Amino acid sequence: MKALSIKNPWAALIAHGIKDIENRTWRTTHRGRIYIHCSAKSLHGNIKAMFTDQQWKSLSEDQRYMITGHWPNGCIIGEVDIIDCVIGHSSVWAEHAAPGEKLIYNWVLANPVLYDKPIENVKGALSLWEY
Repeated sequence: MKALSIKNPWAALIAHGIKDIENRTWRTTHRGRIYIHCSAKSLHGNIKAMFTDQQWKSLSEDQRYMITGHWPNGCIIGEVDIIDCVIGHSSVWAEHAAPGEKLIYNWVLANPVLYDKPIENVKGALSLWEY
């Protein structure tokens, strides 16, 4: 099955069914189930600053607490379906390119599953890759 490496906290948000869009500068024609792989490195710094005001406000207090917790890296934490790939999705999680910038594709996700126990020590790769 294919896998996609995503940095935390974004990977955790997808696996928990909170983030329904993955933003990429490249289009995918893949549809179906993929593994959610936590990249070897997480994003660091002010977590709140990584979110737009609208995204932050959409999170409950429990969800905000969850994303500031420790998440393992270099592992598969769950699965999700890619059901579409569009530009300009209305989701709060969809990014949009400014005029003159490279297009941003919004991968539409559904049916996330968070594993009770991650599959550890998995080296990721760029693009969609086969696990």
